[in-house]
Amino acid sequence: MPSPETVAVIDVGSNSIKLLVARKGGTAGSIESLFAETIETRISAGISRELPSLSEHAMQAGCATISKLLRLAQGYHPQEIRIVATSAVRDAVNGMDFTSRVNDATGIEIEVLSGTEEATHIGRGLACDPQIAGVSRFIQMDLGGGSLELIRFNDGGIEQAISLQLGAVRLTERFIDNRDLPTTEAQAANIQRYVQAALQQSGFTFAPTTDAFIVTGGAFTVTRAILAARENQTIEQRSPVLLRSELSELKSELTALPLHERMTTPHLPASRADIVPTALITIEAVLQLAERQAVTHSFYNLRYGIAAEQLKIANS
Repeated sequence: MPSPETVAVIDVGSNSIKLLVARKGGTAGSIESLFAETIETRISAGISRELPSLSEHAMQAGCATISKLLRLAQGYHPQEIRIVATSAVRDAVNGMDFTSRVNDATGIEIEVLSGTEEATHIGRGLACDPQIAGVSRFIQMDLGGGSLELIRFNDGGIEQAISLQLGAVRLTERFIDNRDLPTTEAQAANIQRYVQAALQQSGFTFAPTTDAFIVTGGAFTVTRAILAARENQTIEQRSPVLLRSELSELKSELTALPLHERMTTPHLPASRADIVPTALITIEAVLQLAERQAVTHSFYNLRYGIAAEQLKIANS
């Protein structure tokens, strides 16, 4: 029998596909995670092309991963299961072919979120994070494989939300011609200029610099896990505060390594080792423009926002 208090969300991202099974938490506005799983399944190869499309291999792998996560979710008998897709599927010229395959394989209609919808749901998820409770003004940044979202919050409401095609997979394909080699200073400079130009053109406002800066997404989760391991801590034990200086040091270290050496970094998934230099360069470029010396990492992301909507949890 379906559990009326439990919901499930499968988030089909550019670099990974993620599951969250959740129910309402014990306090108002909170969510309790019952089960979460992430499977690295990059469906976004070729996303930077003028006419981006999903490869046959990517679509097969994506459907297989979604089906596997769906079986795991069904073990909790959720009252509702939603499957959502973001930048890679949204931008692909054959995105509808992929959604049709998922629908046929699962019997569930996959929802392709617009950039604005994605940013809004990310923001709603973050509102469920207890460490944000009481913070009235802040900026959130979510960095994925296909896109970068920025959201400005004020007193629980969204003042500004943008989604830019600045994901780590997309930029790596555009600027890194040989991922097996170390990232050159020229390549890093090109990425930084491109990111900052796109941000300036977007009109997003980072001032005042006293506002908190909250970050989500795989790049930040991996970074926190790497730093935690070096401090003999788990990712949960490690402070969520990430200093710009330590992010820059990690960027300098990993960009200088060839791919085969980079892949030996503890807690850096091999499937992300080729794009992590671009991700860290992008993060540094954003923080430089935003004039921030530190950010706070949150695990509450898009999946939590979708779950909050399913559970009818009001924005705080």
